Order: sequence, then structure tokens, then C-alpha cells
Amino acid sequence: MISRFRFNLTFAILASLAALLLLTWILLSIISFKTAEKDLLSARSAHAASMLNLILATLPETIDGAGMSRVAAALKGEEDFASFLLVNHRGDTLFRLSDERALDATLAGILKQPATTSQFSPAGNQVLAYAPLLRNGKVAGAARLALSLDRDHARLARTRTLFLGYFILDFILLLGLGAFMLRRIIVAPLERLLKATERVIDGDYSHQVQLPGCSEISGLADSFNVMQMTLKERRDEVEGHLHSLEQANRALQEARLETLRSEKMASVGLLAAGMAHEIGTPLAGIIGYSGILAEELAEDAEKSDFLRRIADDANRIDRLVKDLLNYARPVKPEIEQIDVKEFLEDLCDMLERQGLFKRLETQLTIAAGLPPLYLDRHQLLQVVMNLVMNARDAMPDGGTLAIAACAGDGESVLLEVTDSGAGILPEHSEKIFEPFFTTKEPGKGTGLGLAISARLVESFGGRIELESRPGQGTKFRLRLPGVAHETAVGAGD
Repeated sequence: MISRFRFNLTFAILASLAALLLLTWILLSIISFKTAEKDLLSARSAHAASMLNLILATLPETIDGAGMSRVAAALKGEEDFASFLLVNHRGDTLFRLSDERALDATLAGILKQPATTSQFSPAGNQVLAYAPLLRNGKVAGAARLALSLDRDHARLARTRTLFLGYFILDFILLLGLGAFMLRRIIVAPLERLLKATERVIDGDYSHQVQLPGCSEISGLADSFNVMQMTLKERRDEVEGHLHSLEQANRALQEARLETLRSEKMASVGLLAAGMAHEIGTPLAGIIGYSGILAEELAEDAEKSDFLRRIADDANRIDRLVKDLLNYARPVKPEIEQIDVKEFLEDLCDMLERQGLFKRLETQLTIAAGLPPLYLDRHQLLQVVMNLVMNARDAMPDGGTLAIAACAGDGESVLLEVTDSGAGILPEHSEKIFEPFFTTKEPGKGTGLGLAISARLVESFGGRIELESRPGQGTKFRLRLPGVAHETAVGAGD
């Protein structure tokens, strides 16, 4: 999306104000200048006419050189005097002073229709006053007086310059004061509101905006705060619904997994029951008859070896069937108090005597003051034995096997079995506790050991966790409750 350039609010309002002030000044200056110029020129015209009438009134009856000399002296004393012309009733010049112009139409008209009048020169630099010379009520002549307007024009120019200076000063002061008031009353509150809006966009609904000023700005802040609170409530509602949906989804997933697990357990149970019934009896016969033949053929080494192998494979089948039965229908546990330190030390002594720790460096770490466990000792022994045997199998060429126990949250106890083997691949970690899943070679594992262990730990009310990285070993962690779990008693129901 292309962003168009926009002026900020201060510039836009000040530009509008400046344009309004400029337009107002132009209109006022035109009106003021024209009015002042008209008034000034009217005053000069009236002054010229009065002066001319006064001169004509003071002329003697007989116009001679002495009288005109007094007139000339009076005219030259006038600062704005330009010229003077006096003619008789025929239009002949009687007296001329600094006036080279001849009889004009206006002066000729005064001789015919006597009246005092005035006008401005075509160049606009002089005012011309005309008046008749009366003798005994008759027109004896006429006069024309010209006064210069240079001083008046200079005065108008100074006034215009002064007015322009006042306007510039007033323009700057008004813009400065307008910018200050505008920023204080409108722009600064809007900027605060804009920053608050950006915080709302970022998800922060906790900042309430308080804007001083006019009622519209305060009302806008109040509406923004109400909107912000409404958005926060809506977001909380959405998050609450989302959390509820997530919990429902997790519950559905767990129910689905539990259903699949129950179906799998039912299938395994049916399979185990069928195998126990169909295989148990002939398998017991095979084991029994192989034992009898082994006693009779004890002196025949080759046949004794065959019988031993038959017995080993038959016992392996028997163990597989028992594992299936234990996974599908665990026996009812016998709860007893277990001292963790004593339990682990006895386990390690037993495994050491059986030679299971050959080529392994074993480490046993037990924290002091651990609470006792209330579990089925044989089931716990089966779980830990499974973990230790898997750890040993993961290090065929030797390594480090660490068994540790420490206090967990509340009254719980943490048991950890760590090996320095090759580790477990991430895609295998997700399936490691599923029945019949194994990473061992065919014939070396049934895939039920960890599945049975996980089921037993859950029946304890605990949890089994896995930490493993390829090439960095594997750690199994058991979180066991320090008090008897009520569902453990009925695990076999």
C-alpha cells in the first residue's frame, strides 16, 4: 500500500490561519489605503479651493504689480505650491506664476458659468483648484491654483510601509501564539492519544488516557478509554474461550489416546489370554518333557545341548506370555513403605553380584532426607530393573551408568537412570513407551519392557520422562509420589 504524503495538523491549521490573515490584511489594506487616500486628497482639494478663494478675495479692485507681488509672495510661502494663473473675462492672462500651461477647458468654463471647483492632474501629482474673479456680481476673470501632492503621496507611502511592518509583526505574533495554543489545546492531546492507540495496537490495554482541555478533547479521551476497556474485555473473553477450547482439545486428545490405548489393551489382553490358554498347556508339556529327556540324556553332550536350547526357547515364550498378561492386566499391588536409599543400594548390590555391570562405570547418588515411598516393591523393582537393563544394553562396549535419587516437588521423589550410550532418535522418542516398539535387533527385545514400566509408574500416580539426544546418552526420570496413590490399589481391578 502506497503511503501518501500528508501535512501534520499544526502545519495545516497554521497555513490556513496564515492564508486567512493574509487575505484579511489585503482586503483591509485596500479599504484602508483607498479610504485614507480619498480622505487626504479630498482635504487637499478643499484646501486648494479655500486658498484660491482667499487669494481672489484679497485682490484689489485694480490689479497692479504691487498687489500681484503680494500674491506671489504669499503663494511662494505655501510649501506645496506648484503654479498660479489669473485671466480676465476674455481669457487673457493677467498674472502667471510658475505656470506655463495655457487656458484650459475647465478655466474657460468657469468664465461662462462661475463656480468654484477642483480636480486632479492627469498624472495624479497635483490638485487643480478653479474659482471665478467677481466684481460687482459680474465675472471679471478666473484663476487656477495648482498644489503639489508629492508630500501627500510620500505620507501615504510611509503609512503603507508602517502598516506593512505592523502587519508582519502582528502576523508573526499571531502565528506564534496560535501555534503555542494549538499545540497545547489540540496537537499535544492528539499526540498522546496517538501513542496510546499504538500501545493498543501492540496489545497493551492498561494505559488510561487523561486529556485536559476542551470538552470535545476530553470526550474523545473518555470514548477512547471506554473503547480500550471494551477491547480488553473482548480480548479476555476470546482468550478465555481459546483457553477453554485448548483444554477441551487436550481433553479430547487424551480421551482419544486413552480410548486407543484401552482398545489396544483389550486386544493385548485377549491375545494374552488366548495365548496363555492355547500355548500354556503344550508349552508346559514341552518344558516338562525336555527336562525329563535332559536327565536321561545327560551323558550325551550334543543332545543335552539341543534339549537346553529347547528349554530356553520355551521359557522365553513363557516369559513373553507372562509379559503380555502383566501389561494387559497388572496384578493387584501390595503397598508397603519403601526406603529409597535402602532400595537402591540393595538393587545395585544384586545387579553387581549377577555381573550385569561388567565393563560399566556405575555411579549411585542418593540425596539425604528423602521421604519414604508407599508402593509395591516388586513392581518398582521391575520398573527400575527395566530401565537399568535398557541402559546396559545401550552401552555394549562399556560406558557410564548413573543412578540418582533426589527430592522433587512437595513429597515426591525423583529417580533418574542415565547412560552414556548412543541416545535415541527424536522420531523414536515419541514411540518409546508404546507396546511392541523396540529399537533392538529382532529376537533381543519384545518391545514391552518400557510399555509395562510406563503403565506401572502411572498406576503409582507418578510420571516417567525421557531426555535423550543422539550421541549424548539417555536419561529416564521417574517422578514418584511420596504418599500412597489411591488408584494404585485398584490397578489390577
